[in-house]
Order: sequence, then C-alpha cells, then structure tokens
Amino acid sequence: MRRRRSRSLRDPAGLLLVGDDPQVIAAAREASAHLHGHRPIHVVSGPEALSSLLGPGTPPRHLVLQGGAADGPLLAAARDRFAASGIVVVARPGDVVPEGLPTSPAEGVALARALATAERTDHLPEVDAAALAAGLERGEITVRFQPIVRMSDGRPVMVEALARWERPAAALGAAAFVALAEQAGLAARLTLAVARRALPEFAAVRPRPRLRLSFNVPLAVLLEPDLPAWLLPVAAGAGLSAEDLLLELTESTVVRDTALLRRALLRLRRSGFRVLLDDLGLDDPRRDLLELPFAGVKLDRSLVALLPRERRARALVERLVRDSRARGRAVIAEGVTDARIWRAAAGAGCDLAQGFGVGRPLPPSALPAWISAWRSGG
Repeated sequence: MRRRRSRSLRDPAGLLLVGDDPQVIAAAREASAHLHGHRPIHVVSGPEALSSLLGPGTPPRHLVLQGGAADGPLLAAARDRFAASGIVVVARPGDVVPEGLPTSPAEGVALARALATAERTDHLPEVDAAALAAGLERGEITVRFQPIVRMSDGRPVMVEALARWERPAAALGAAAFVALAEQAGLAARLTLAVARRALPEFAAVRPRPRLRLSFNVPLAVLLEPDLPAWLLPVAAGAGLSAEDLLLELTESTVVRDTALLRRALLRLRRSGFRVLLDDLGLDDPRRDLLELPFAGVKLDRSLVALLPRERRARALVERLVRDSRARGRAVIAEGVTDARIWRAAAGAGCDLAQGFGVGRPLPPSALPAWISAWRSGG
C-alpha cells in the first residue's frame, strides 16, 4: 500500500498508551504484560493516538489515556460507542477526568482489571419496526464516515456516510436495522434522517481540496420522483450542492423494472446527482444493471478479497474496469484490508479503495485527524 504503518496490519497492538508520566507508563506496562504478554505501544500526543485508533489496520484492543492527555478529537474517538478499543483514563491527583470514561489509579493490577471491564460488550437487543420508528422520531440515527482514496496516488477523494442507531441501551450498526426499515416502509424516513445528519457534519469538517460524500439509498427511495425535491434543500442547507454527493443504490431489493430505474437515474442526473451501483459480487445477478447510466460501481468486499488468489475474480474485475473506463465510470474496491489486497485491486485497474486498510468508520469530528495522519504516512 502507498501508506505504510509503523506496525504490521496483521500484528495489532494489544494496548495503546497515551501519556508521559513515569507512573502511568509503568502501570500500563504491567497491565499490558498481564493482559497481552507484551509491552504496550506508547505515544505521547493525541494525533499519534488517533493515527493508531482510526487509521489503517486493526485497532488496539485497549487504550490507556493519561489524565489530561486527550485533546478534542481523541476524546470524541474515545467516547465513540462504536469504537473497538476498551478505554480507561489513568487519573492522577489533580487531573480533570473526561466525563463518561472509566478511570483507574496508576497501578498495574487495578488498571488491568479496569481495562478488562471496559471492553466493548454491548448486548444487542431485538429490534422491531415500532422501536425503529420511535428512534427515528427521537433523532437516534447517527453516522460514521469511512474514507475512500484514489489508488493511483493515495489521495483522499470521498467518504461514505454509514448509518448507525444509537439507542440508550445499545449502539447498532446498519446490518441490525436497515433491512427492517425497508420491510416496514421506513426506508424514506431513514434515508432522510441519514442525509440530515450526514450532510451538515460532513460540511463542517470537509477539507480542501474538497472531498465528496456518498450514502446508501434503497431502490424504493431512489425511484421516488420527488427525491431530488427534498434532497436538494437538505444539501443547500448544509452549504453543499448535488455535485458534492453520490448516492449508492443498495443491493437489498431486486430491480424488476430496469426502464423505471433508468428514468430515475436520468432524472437524478438532471438534478446534478450521480448514483453508484453498490456491492457488486462475483456471480451477481445484477450485472445487467451495468448497462444503465451509473456513475460508478462498488465491488463487494467478498469479490475484492478473492483478487489475490482467484483468477476468475481478477478476470471479472478487469472486464468491469475496461467497460467502466469506456463509459467514464469509476470502479471502487471495498474491503481493502491490507497491502496484498491493495496491490491486487490496483493491478486489476480499480480506481478507488475503501476498507480497514485505508481507514475504519470515523466519528465525523475525527475526519480531519485521519486525513492528516494518512497524508503524513500514519
């Protein structure tokens, strides 16, 4: 991959320590030896910590913050209910402890115990249409941004807004509720909720040169004639235009009327919106949809994972790339998790890359920190 980490993507840190106090360092080393059998990764600044927490590769299992060592973006990442790392603040006398984070004294056994307790173990409750409708009404739908970069030079060019449902008792990923929203007739409300949340937050942190934002739109919503009429004011209210956005047609519903979909794509294009075909797989029955005027195609992570070892997968992607270039269409490889898959996707001609080898889903406020770490080589 163009951007190399200081540690292997296959050998993640067990414990990441942020701080410079000798007592805190000693406690973290003892806790790490107890929990993981080796020394922690030690950094002294918030940007370094964010690079490890949010950048390419597998995140550390545990994060220890010295009291007073965390800046705003790092605190936002630490408080993220979707973060993979269990977090504990080592509180020294006189330290102001950030609200909502567990604490421990600077003592190894106590810190190890606190870290074990702090691991993310949210119980995922059963959800139903009534609960989702109530959550939409209460504004519980939030987003995380996953970066997308150009493979030729590594430049960040897009982020995808991923829907999250932050219930009081649990934090749910999209897989837990998006299909339910479509089945229950709540897809339009969910799409509007994502747009109203994602667009202003994206506009607030978008760097220059400007990135574009994509988000999923189910087929039933994409076909609605009034989609541009309500989406354009949401974009304008955030200071964005239709050209700043890309809509991703999800694979959850079978397209039975391609002529109707063609008219919808052309209608959206006249309003300035472009649409991507999402999650195209190896034996995907939707391949005929590539004849329609999509702006790009996203390859499913299962297909991308096959590229280093499966000749049939490489041949398919190479054909898709040739056809897409003839049509002026981008090909985005999802699920790029390591250097081997990056090389295979780039070798097959993919234009853009998305996945944990580029960056994990980020709280919106952490996007500038990720960009800075990525551009500096992480």
